[in-house]
Amino acid sequence: MPGEQEREEDQAGRDVADAFDGEDVAAGRFRLHRAVGRWLARAARERPVAVLLDDLHWADAETLALLSGAADLPAGTALLLVGAYRPEDAEGRLGDTLAGLARRAPARIALRGLAEEAVAELVRAVGGPRVDAEVLAALAERTGGNPFYVRESARLLGSEGSLVALSEVPEGVRDVLRRRLGRLPEPVVSVLRLAAVAGRESDVEVLVGAADTGEDGVLGALEAGLLAGLLVESEPGRVRFAHALVRDTLLADLSRLRSSRMHGRIAVCLERLAPDDVSALAHHHVRAASSATAAKAVAYCLRAARLAESRFAHDVAAALLAEAVECFERVPAESGGDRDAERVELLGRLVRAQVRAGAVMAARTTRRTAIDSAVGAGRDDLLIAAFTAWTEPTPWQTRPYGVVDAPVVELLERLLARPGHEPAVRCLLLGAYAAELSDAKVASVREGAREALALAEGTGDPVLRAGALAALVKELDADLEWPERATLGGELERIGAAHELPGHQWYGMFIRSTASAAEGDVAGARRLAGRWTQFARTYRIPGPTAVGETVEATWAHVEGRFEEAERLYGQAAARMARQGSPHAEGILAVAIATLRASQGRLAEHLPRLRQVYAAFGPPAGDLLAVALAAAGEEREAREILDRAGPLRTDYFFEVFATFRAMTLVTLGERAGAEELYAALLPYRDAQPVSSGFTVAVRPVARTLGELAVLLGREDEAAGHFARAESIAERWHGPWGAA
Repeated sequence: MPGEQEREEDQAGRDVADAFDGEDVAAGRFRLHRAVGRWLARAARERPVAVLLDDLHWADAETLALLSGAADLPAGTALLLVGAYRPEDAEGRLGDTLAGLARRAPARIALRGLAEEAVAELVRAVGGPRVDAEVLAALAERTGGNPFYVRESARLLGSEGSLVALSEVPEGVRDVLRRRLGRLPEPVVSVLRLAAVAGRESDVEVLVGAADTGEDGVLGALEAGLLAGLLVESEPGRVRFAHALVRDTLLADLSRLRSSRMHGRIAVCLERLAPDDVSALAHHHVRAASSATAAKAVAYCLRAARLAESRFAHDVAAALLAEAVECFERVPAESGGDRDAERVELLGRLVRAQVRAGAVMAARTTRRTAIDSAVGAGRDDLLIAAFTAWTEPTPWQTRPYGVVDAPVVELLERLLARPGHEPAVRCLLLGAYAAELSDAKVASVREGAREALALAEGTGDPVLRAGALAALVKELDADLEWPERATLGGELERIGAAHELPGHQWYGMFIRSTASAAEGDVAGARRLAGRWTQFARTYRIPGPTAVGETVEATWAHVEGRFEEAERLYGQAAARMARQGSPHAEGILAVAIATLRASQGRLAEHLPRLRQVYAAFGPPAGDLLAVALAAAGEEREAREILDRAGPLRTDYFFEVFATFRAMTLVTLGERAGAEELYAALLPYRDAQPVSSGFTVAVRPVARTLGELAVLLGREDEAAGHFARAESIAERWHGPWGAA
């Protein structure tokens, strides 16, 4: 039974969750990491400390974040961090963590397979038979020297000889384990399966309480498992599977029907023995959920999710809340209560957890489910709750590029047309409306964003004001309205710092850096970019961390480090994809095209751009057309250009306008050049970094100069070329003189 101290610690965790249940989660996470770091540093001052973490490939995001934070302790701290993981599983979150730790130059020790001499020693140590050198060599080759494979094969050697051992190891350890399990009495295997359902490690008392046999039968079965080497006694009263593959094999041979019953028995036993272990209780109740017990599963999932949020493990919280939603649908309708409201509330909690975990598109899908539920119920109050559940700031668009969800926009417009909303509710609805149409240069959206800001000011709520500022700043042109963006960014940063809203504080710094770049203040932009990049890493905010990688790639492009830029863009896109961003592939395609343009290698990039066009269609037409023109495929370039349609006036406008102009100039095509020249003229002073630091392109002034030459305006062209050369020199860019 957990003692008073454990109960107090769990209560403290719930108190922390209450304190940080909102916009200040990143601040709380930072304080938690700092507290852990201080505790380790204090312990290390008394005597050297070693922290060993096994099976890192199974670690959740917050565990990995704490590991990264511990690695950032000052040099000279007597702390040794040792982590073990499977190299083949070092992807995703673990891969990102290892990349971040690389700057500390850790010692990496690859555990290779055992040599033939060591294989022979291991076979003898486990009591295997004496075999000749040829068999040992074959065994070492077939197992790759994996100690577990070797150990299991050695036991099989003793019982069935070399022919079976050498033929079955390559097929996997599962077959070996099944053969060994088959020799055990069925009651023993039944208890081992119960232990497998309980987890990698389990309490013997729980197994005794949950088994369908007596205590002597359970203890006898566990002893048999220990003697067979399938289990180890990790500490008095607890058993652990010797290897994860042992447990996996047992679970693979268990039907869902039987495992569900076992989960149910374990859950009932845990409620009696460990009522505060809400994470384990949620796990088992979910997997045992029936119409009679689903409500209890939902309740435990909510408690466990709250505990996970208090520890800033938002990916774990999101997974638990998703299970809560699934179990909720199994609760009988006659159970009472406002089921529609309960469903939307659950989905809203899941939306917030997913955004905090960086899974923006998953959050959008969840919100759509909440919207559909509210519409199906015919209730505007639930529709408002669904739209206002999203309160977290995000650096990227929350919808696929170039896509407008017309039904959602219509619903928002209908809600906004209704009178009588409280100011805070209308402010949030206007923010949701702006997010659905952001960057489309829609006048009503800009007006709505300014109205939201005025409403937020009236409420005096800093969170509302920060959200409204973020919505408005997205509606301002980064190159033409940078002074106002700089002002709004500064205010965002101040509000974020004063009210512990790290997401908004980061966004304010980011906006200020883009404003400095638009002003042509290269040093200022670089300094601010360095600040917010470090800020995002310190607070470990998922989205901004990906933005930081993109900006590093853009700086490499500007400075002419093309190979490094391409590698960094690839890393950033991979991180975005892991976070569920719909923009990863498209941004990478645009970024690589800008690199090839700066290198003068667009023609050789043609095959890849054909694939991009096949995937994205006309929106990628300018990318393909410019490569076709560079490769001399003039007829096809004209055909693609004709199908491309008008340029979108969004954050990629300057990029696509530059490519279209390059195509027209290469083809000597004056049709459309006049309109393009007029559209680009207001951007004649635009700097190379574009689209919010996402990519870099040659100065717009150079493009204007080439269009002016095409149109026969030599005097205007000379002025544009001079301006372009000045801008390129300021950035030390790779574009050179026109």
